[in-house]
Amino acid sequence: MTSLSASVSSMEVVGIGAATLDDLWLVPEFSAQECVSQAVQHIQMGGGPVATALCVLGCLGRSTGLIDCVGDDASGHAIVEGLLSNGVSAEGLHTIPGARSASAVILVRQQDGARQIHYLPSTAGDLKLDSAHLQLIQKARLLHINGRHEDAAREAIQAAKAKGVLVSFDGGAGRYRDSIRDLVLQSEVRILSREFASRFCGCDDLDHLFKELLTPPAQVLVITDGIDGSHVALPGGHRFHQPAYSAATLVDTTGCGDVYHGAFLHGWLEGWSAEQCADFASRIAAQNAEGLGGRWVCPSLLDHARQGLADR
Repeated sequence: MTSLSASVSSMEVVGIGAATLDDLWLVPEFSAQECVSQAVQHIQMGGGPVATALCVLGCLGRSTGLIDCVGDDASGHAIVEGLLSNGVSAEGLHTIPGARSASAVILVRQQDGARQIHYLPSTAGDLKLDSAHLQLIQKARLLHINGRHEDAAREAIQAAKAKGVLVSFDGGAGRYRDSIRDLVLQSEVRILSREFASRFCGCDDLDHLFKELLTPPAQVLVITDGIDGSHVALPGGHRFHQPAYSAATLVDTTGCGDVYHGAFLHGWLEGWSAEQCADFASRIAAQNAEGLGGRWVCPSLLDHARQGLADR
């Protein structure tokens, strides 16, 4: 197992979550029968909700790092390379000899961007935080989690709270579990899918969702609702709806929610208004749907960030 060096870097955003290697195929149609058909496009790209949000932040110029376990297989090496290429430090990764890294095969239907996802989890085991991980977290401005590595996330939140580090929670669709309710309720920035929020509260009424979920220490609550945009509320009663932007040409919605998280957090750390954060996040998420893969938008974000530095 590799571990962090004695000299720990300072990163603005540290995330805890599972990184994957996605194998994406754009196909003319799905089939429930045995068949042979020609694919339209293929790409291999890193994935995972927290990892992708960090990649967006990294491409926007933030210093970021992921804490996770990966195998020492080819997929693990590709996962690390993908993070590094998008400005995410791998300093917090543990590489487990002989372990299999997480991977997924994603079929994307050409006509409407619908997906079939086949996921193979990692065998790297549970994440155990060491003292260097805790130092990374306590030096950060924000800790980003989504409920993966539950015990490590709890320990990380405790360390973050001790130093006044903000905690953001990503509640993705299909990822609600009763066991992670406490993680949601300890976060300051809560960005939840409507499905996650509804399962958390046991109903789908927006007024009830905001009442139950916008509780201290929350600074902002965002409920994302796919093509219906997002609903945002702040303590004190301010609330608004952010319409979704349309992709110029819809190809693939993989990772669009993760991209939304990263872009929103960038604006929040910049001190933008909630309206500015939501508008920016919605635009970048729509742009991501114009190509194949959950991080399709990252190279253009990186180019713009570099151009901005060159223009100074």
